[in-house]
Amino acid sequence: MRHYGKNSNIVGVASVASYILMFIHTIRNTQQYEMNYYNATWFIFGIIVGYFVGWVFAKFGHDIPEIKDRDLVKTIIVNIKPLLIVLACALVIHLGFATYRQYQMDRIVAQSVSTVANQHSSYGLSILISLITTFTIWLGYAGTLNFSSNIFGNESIANLSYALSHKTPWNIPYPYTLQSLFNGFGGIGGVGATLALVIALILFSNKKQKRAIAMRSSVPVFFNVNFSLVVGIPTILNPIYVIPFVLSPIVNMLLGSIAIWIKLFPPLVYPVPDGTPGILAPLMGTGGNVVALIYTIFILIVDVLIYVPFVKLDNQVANKYEASLK
Repeated sequence: MRHYGKNSNIVGVASVASYILMFIHTIRNTQQYEMNYYNATWFIFGIIVGYFVGWVFAKFGHDIPEIKDRDLVKTIIVNIKPLLIVLACALVIHLGFATYRQYQMDRIVAQSVSTVANQHSSYGLSILISLITTFTIWLGYAGTLNFSSNIFGNESIANLSYALSHKTPWNIPYPYTLQSLFNGFGGIGGVGATLALVIALILFSNKKQKRAIAMRSSVPVFFNVNFSLVVGIPTILNPIYVIPFVLSPIVNMLLGSIAIWIKLFPPLVYPVPDGTPGILAPLMGTGGNVVALIYTIFILIVDVLIYVPFVKLDNQVANKYEASLK
């Protein structure tokens, strides 16, 4: 906001107030406030609100007064018009979202989509859902991850029942389920297959800070917790990394499908606990098949090769930016 000659403090306060006003809702049938709107899964909405509030203040706000005493009360009085505009917009959104929740339209939409998807279950649809899920997470919204993890649940139950009753994961009725392919192969290091990004950054990044972030994030990423990495580098909303972030999980799923199709190892059918290292998920999902582990290491190498050109591109962009500052 300094670029526009406006006070950035009031814009920050207005952005926070607007976001809270928009999403201050209680959990259904309780008196507790819903906190999911304030965690990292709604990251993109915070950015949008901040950008909109900044634009309103840039357009309707007043220049910073040429006085040293810029206390908050005086700043609010000077910028009362844009402040009322953003708060009014936030109130309208709050009422609309409250109505949406009151009639449980979010659940109705999710159930309807799940029903349609289950009725038209296909390999192509699984790939498409994975693509959409990964892309929305790159945008900074992880709400689709909860949806995609629950879709096609009947297929997973049928597979597990067959494996337990026949005492083998071979010849299950649905060998290419979304959960087994996406969780087993697509998420090595979390969404975006970011364990490969950690390795690529450590080996090929010429920026000390990014190598340090990769090193410090390596342990949580190994256990599929990659928030520190995707925000620290960042990959979220970073156009340099959108292609490998979205493409790598799809490539992994395709490679995993090919291996299952040629019967290199059985399909992934057994549940894998949350927090299990992504590289071990196929091993556990197949009931301990060592070939699945070796093949997963091969997939990880492929992911690293996918990320390397983009890490080098990131180096070039950073070098040009640093040169422009000199």
